[in-house]
Amino acid sequence: MFNETTKTQRMIMLAVAILGGIFLMAFAPTMAMKTLKISMDQAFTRLIPHDADFYPAIPILSATYSMWIIAFIFVGSMALMLSKKLYQGLKWARATALGLFAVPAVAGMTMIIPWFVLVLAEYPEKGVPPATVSGMPPAMPILFIGLIFYFAILFADKDTIKNKLLKAIPFTFLGIVSGMVFMNGQHGVRYFIHIPGNFITGANGLITASPDPVPFTSPLAHFITNLDHLDWQTFEFLSEEAIYSPQTLALLLGGFMLYISSALLIIAIPLMAMKKKAGWYIATSTALATAFVSVQGFFVRHSTEWLQGGMLSALLFVILIIPVFKNFFIEEGEW
Repeated sequence: MFNETTKTQRMIMLAVAILGGIFLMAFAPTMAMKTLKISMDQAFTRLIPHDADFYPAIPILSATYSMWIIAFIFVGSMALMLSKKLYQGLKWARATALGLFAVPAVAGMTMIIPWFVLVLAEYPEKGVPPATVSGMPPAMPILFIGLIFYFAILFADKDTIKNKLLKAIPFTFLGIVSGMVFMNGQHGVRYFIHIPGNFITGANGLITASPDPVPFTSPLAHFITNLDHLDWQTFEFLSEEAIYSPQTLALLLGGFMLYISSALLIIAIPLMAMKKKAGWYIATSTALATAFVSVQGFFVRHSTEWLQGGMLSALLFVILIIPVFKNFFIEEGEW
């Protein structure tokens, strides 16, 4: 899929690897951590006292941001180690670098949305006080710098302008869908792990931790069984007898499965760049799976975010099976 490169293009890739590696190791982790801390502080002080549904965002963001931050260090160090091979024009090194810089591009996208939801958004109908923080998140540069380096690697060869533009379409959508399904996964996991019985409304009308939480031996204390006894929208108790709720499965698949799907799409990028069959099959099967799960989740939970994600996944699937794009990644007639 990659063509030969000029010396100037190899110099550009060398610079991208060095600058990108330094940025990801020395600066991106701090930007991400600042964004995480501000978002969590706003959730604790402004949102959770008025709506316990926001509490699951705390463990979710703690885990996912930490994962991205750790990944930045490994990605940055590997980019530095690949810099010499990129200058030598080795295609496997270029494909690997493309996959590496997809990580900050996707991570940056996933770090922006929580900022808008937890920091900037207003919820007057829930009694939430006005936002006290304004502006863009400290992690915003991670997205744009990641994208610049990603496309610099993708376009650094002697291929025709037409082919470069054609290749940009699937590689752009791989990143977009990876970020979108990850963000929708946040939504799914947030409600999947929420245990309403751990919170009460105090005398002052604010949400606080229950002094008498649900016993761990109760089905109300476990995320697999609690919604069989509760109204999935109001969390009001419905019945001692379990009534199967499709919400649990929708949240599991629309949460943790979408996390895995996001990672698979990133993994597919370097494989597809090397024209490995596995990359195309991973990308198409993941796009198809996430389209199905997201649309299914929309019908179960009426979530427009999942519908949007499902439509993007379906669009990625269609792009990847169109011959003009497919032939970049697998031999003609292979599928």
